[in-house]
This record gives sequence, structure tokens and C-alpha cells, in this order.
Amino acid sequence: MSITDEILIAYQKKLGQRIKEVREGKELSQLDVASICDYDKTTISRIENGRTNITLKTLVTLALAMEVDISQLFEFKD
Repeated sequence: MSITDEILIAYQKKLGQRIKEVREGKELSQLDVASICDYDKTTISRIENGRTNITLKTLVTLALAMEVDISQLFEFKD
């Protein structure tokens, strides 16, 4: 695995963790968000656990579902 791959995986996990933080802050369950987005609950779980590559369309859909600006999904805590 290259350094680039490792960095991408690390950011994928950070992004997933941040999405979970925002969702929980809005007091939404994975099922709530999945229903709003017309996704499967498993998809939300995979995103939050950093196990799937997220497209821009998915990021926008999640931000709209949680009623936040997409930039809030990138406010990582180190």
C-alpha cells in the first residue's frame, strides 16, 4: 500500500467519524438518515466506519439530510 493510499484511508475514516458526530449531534439515528437519503442503513454504517469511498453526491445528500452545510462535515478534530 502506498503512502497516498494510507492517507486516503485515514481521511476516509476521519470523514466517517465526523459524519457520525454530526448525525448524533442532530439526534438522528442511522436509520433516520438512511430513510431521508433513500439509502440502506448498512450504507450509512459503512460510511461512518470508513469502509466505503464517499462521492460528492453522497456528501451533499448526507449534509442536506442532516440540515448542515457540507463544510461542517470536514471540521475534523485531531
